[in-house]
Amino acid sequence: MGSLNKLLCIMVSCLIFFGCSDESSNSSQKDHVWKEQTDTIDKAKEVEGMMMESAAATREAIDKHDE
Repeated sequence: MGSLNKLLCIMVSCLIFFGCSDESSNSSQKDHVWKEQTDTIDKAKEVEGMMMESAAATREAIDKHDE
């Protein structure tokens, strides 16, 4: 159960980190109507990748510990 808590903490930390980033300083690029939505989707895909890597590492650590 402890590894599940660690994984949850990592996921929450990643969400907070990416959710609080500010990209509004790049105003020279022309924005389209759905830019905010597509940026949010891109960030979600990045976070998903990080969570999958973390989950794989956690599973590997658990498997090593069980042996």
